[in-house]
Amino acid sequence: MTETVTSKFRNSLLIAPLFFCLLMFGLITLCVELSATSDEHNNAGEIMGTIAAIVILGYYNTNHAIKRFIKVTVSPDGLVLNYLLINKKITVNYADLLHEDVFSENTDGTGAPPTLIDTVKLKIELNNGENLYLYKEYYENFEDLAESIRRARFKLE
Repeated sequence: MTETVTSKFRNSLLIAPLFFCLLMFGLITLCVELSATSDEHNNAGEIMGTIAAIVILGYYNTNHAIKRFIKVTVSPDGLVLNYLLINKKITVNYADLLHEDVFSENTDGTGAPPTLIDTVKLKIELNNGENLYLYKEYYENFEDLAESIRRARFKLE
């Protein structure tokens, strides 16, 4: 393999963060409204519940985004993974790859409960025991990435 392939994010990925921001704004507004009326009524439980929901949603969304927003570059030298939200860059040599496989989340054999949406992933197993996952719904060129990783790993032209 002599060419470099870089991942291309789908434009539709902007919808989820915008929806999340609107949801958070709504929850914060609800919390402010509840605290404004707390003089007349005792709404401390509702306010704390709303704050807990904001914290849990914020943590889940941040953790989810950190693990999934990865810019991938497949080069002849190795696989370069840029975690965009935490500015972390990892280079993986092809010799460190044990196995890569594209599978559906509901058929990965781990016994995990099925999800409402059948997510397609590229699972990359490393020789240090770690697994890297690339999600099809994030990349326009998912098939090209999976094929170029396979071709580069086995030095196919």
